[in-house]
Amino acid sequence: MKAVIIYFTGTGNTKFLANLLKAQLENQNHFIVDLFSIDSSSTLIDLKPYDYIIFSYPIYAFNAPIIFDKYVKKLYLPKNKTYIIAKQSGEPLSLNDSSSYYLIKRIKKSKNVLFNEYHFLLPYNIHFRYEDDFIKELLRYDNKLLDIMSYEIKNNISRKVKYNPLYALNTFIFKIQRLGGPINSYFYKVDYSKCIHCNRCLNNCPTKSIKLINEKYKFKNSCIMCMRCSFNCPTNAIHIGFLESWKVNGVYNYEKIISDDSLKGEFLKQHKSTFYNFFPKKIEKINELHKEYFGK
Repeated sequence: MKAVIIYFTGTGNTKFLANLLKAQLENQNHFIVDLFSIDSSSTLIDLKPYDYIIFSYPIYAFNAPIIFDKYVKKLYLPKNKTYIIAKQSGEPLSLNDSSSYYLIKRIKKSKNVLFNEYHFLLPYNIHFRYEDDFIKELLRYDNKLLDIMSYEIKNNISRKVKYNPLYALNTFIFKIQRLGGPINSYFYKVDYSKCIHCNRCLNNCPTKSIKLINEKYKFKNSCIMCMRCSFNCPTNAIHIGFLESWKVNGVYNYEKIISDDSLKGEFLKQHKSTFYNFFPKKIEKINELHKEYFGK
């Protein structure tokens, strides 16, 4: 069987997830898997050669990124294919379910049916930085969800995504976040006492929103607040306007976290604040389903 994973990544989390999905499907389901990354200059991919079509994206304010939705809107979705959504965010709130409603509607409009939807958990690239032990706990959850996804594909177990009008309304309201990027980008600036002119921000911006004019970086209004520029800046030289107090800088080293035996992945046992209380119920549901499928 042949599959394609069509994904948009901001700071690299969804790219990391796409590679996990690829490895799982190739090793466990014996698929041939292609990866296709979206940016503002991406051409439309021909989906006819693929049996399985997997869409993957980060959730921004309970929505798919606008760059992702715009791409999907133009994409021809052939019939008699298996469509899957594998999205990711930094928290397991049920409100995130509605982020896929537009994509599901698009799939239905093309006379297709969504096979399944999976919500993976990876650390924030804005608000605050996740501790390594917490990330290890989330990666354990993700690995179990990967097993479940693989098992359901192999055994043709499909689950219908329930539509919740209140969630849909919430998603519609939070679409206002899409105005934030173009507005806030006018307040981005670079600290040239730190900047080493590596051009990483310039070359990697997915919407080409950064220009170099007279040796100065200028931020244009096509910004989607993916945080790729500030997150990956090697000297933390980019000031992100009104969101500066929420900035997270520096790549998460997943390979190091996975191999670090001093990290037990038991972060949630020690942290009982309201935010972290959202996680155990979601994790337990996945543990129960994993046990049902695999007996452990």
